[in-house]
Amino acid sequence: MYFSFVNHFKRSFIIEKPINEVFSLLYDVNKYQNFIPFCKTSNVLQQQDDYIIAQLKLDFFGIKSSLTTKNTIKNNESIIMDLQDGPFKTFHAVWLFNAITNQGTQLDFKMDYALNNPLLEFAFKKNLNTVSESIVNAFKEKL
Repeated sequence: MYFSFVNHFKRSFIIEKPINEVFSLLYDVNKYQNFIPFCKTSNVLQQQDDYIIAQLKLDFFGIKSSLTTKNTIKNNESIIMDLQDGPFKTFHAVWLFNAITNQGTQLDFKMDYALNNPLLEFAFKKNLNTVSESIVNAFKEKL
């Protein structure tokens, strides 16, 4: 049996774009496959007024997996993601949006996770800073 502890990760950064543009890009899961590294397909499986069920198919350094989350939405404020299915024992992540000027947005990302595969966890933890930077840069470039 494999035991895993919950890992914590957080990042904060400023994007020189209005909050509604930043929020819209992060909310538009269907387009992730077009610009997010490691994301092969991205789909909204279900959509309601205050949440979506989203599925990403990932290829992380040759390890293929699928991640399904329930994303609770507060327009231009937050996106809270909770695991529905995937390679995690536990997964909870939050994007927080804060307009610092008319043309600037502070974006905070927090993630608590534990993977259910020791090989995947090793690869994920070892490359987390590099991967997170490439994902953040992909969002910034898309904006």
